[in-house]
Amino acid sequence: MTPSHRLILAILATIALAGCDSMELTIAVEGGSDDSLVVANANAEPWRDARLVVEAVERDNSTSVCADRTVVEWQPNATVTVPKCGDKVRLTLTTGGETARFSYVNGQLFRRFGRKEVPVTGS
Repeated sequence: MTPSHRLILAILATIALAGCDSMELTIAVEGGSDDSLVVANANAEPWRDARLVVEAVERDNSTSVCADRTVVEWQPNATVTVPKCGDKVRLTLTTGGETARFSYVNGQLFRRFGRKEVPVTGS
């Protein structure tokens, strides 16, 4: 890796860490039956008043909301089933004043930082 690549990666990491998105909130996603996704709280702590917004990503990269769920108390490893409303789905989790953004495509979960998507291992 060249020094310029390292500099670019360092700048991107700094921007990601300084952004508003929470690095603490983590989910796990599995494909369910009948075009659904099973989303789990992958943190060790329960979330109160967790809101999960599910959006379908269209070919032109526009989105449309297909589900908006609020879980009063989402326990660790507890799951919520939501529709898989497209080939690519965006998931936005908000709880406790923090927000985390994800996308799910081809059986893989990604964490979103602006337009950058980073694979989540173990999903």
